[in-house]
Amino acid sequence: MSVRLIRGRWPRVVERRFHRFVWADPRVIMATDASSDAFREAMSAVHVGGTYKITGAARHTAADDLLLKHVDMSRCTLVDIGASDGSTSLDLLDRLPDDLGAYVIADLYLALRHTVAGRVDLFFDPAGDCVLVVGRRLLAWPQLSWLGRVAGAAALLRARRAHARDEEVVLLNPDVRRRMAQDPRLTARVHDVFQPWTDEPPDVVKVANLLRRLYFSDEEITRALRQLLAALPEGGHLLVVDNPRIEGIDLRGGLFQRRDARFVTVATTDHPPEILELVEAVRLPGPVA
Repeated sequence: MSVRLIRGRWPRVVERRFHRFVWADPRVIMATDASSDAFREAMSAVHVGGTYKITGAARHTAADDLLLKHVDMSRCTLVDIGASDGSTSLDLLDRLPDDLGAYVIADLYLALRHTVAGRVDLFFDPAGDCVLVVGRRLLAWPQLSWLGRVAGAAALLRARRAHARDEEVVLLNPDVRRRMAQDPRLTARVHDVFQPWTDEPPDVVKVANLLRRLYFSDEEITRALRQLLAALPEGGHLLVVDNPRIEGIDLRGGLFQRRDARFVTVATTDHPPEILELVEAVRLPGPVA
């Protein structure tokens, strides 16, 4: 079902009866006074790039422990790719040394465009595609259902006829935005994990809940891993994390180091990451010692 009821807009008996299909109002992400928890809950309705931006705090502690135990992070630059709203980035940043060089939150979808058509709010991805329609009592995803497409098309037509102006909606948690304003080490930038990293080579790259077989084929994951390997200098580290939602497995993580144009496993959590064999198999062109 690609349509949901908005919490607080229906009789209580209806919301109790259909509680699985009752969601928080996504428009909370536009509220300047939204709490971090409310923002994270509202973000779960954002569907871009084939995935929902489900996020949360304190989800990667055991995997982050690998980095803190095995890598001296003093004066290092860490790039956190696929960091969503940045909640877990703050968790890790708070545990890193004060002389950390830089922490870069990187995600392909750091912002949406928003416009209003009457009582309907429309959200668009960077490519200009409508990804979320929010009415007074319902929300829908145009890319996932015919009903959402119909609702989106009708509202978009009204918006165009009214020459409605759009605005940017930043998808970073309020806590993250406040920290960025205070801490010069923390920045954010748009980055596609399948494309080359164009800034200075980072010392550490963290990729969490992104390179998963749930979203991509092994061939696609390997292509992304080659880009990550190429982005790191010799001796640089890659931290891979996933929260699989499998009974008995809360988190899987692995720390890898670039050595001779390949990744070597440094340490893993009790349950290694799903793509362990793909990470260990990736190579860059050229001779390998």
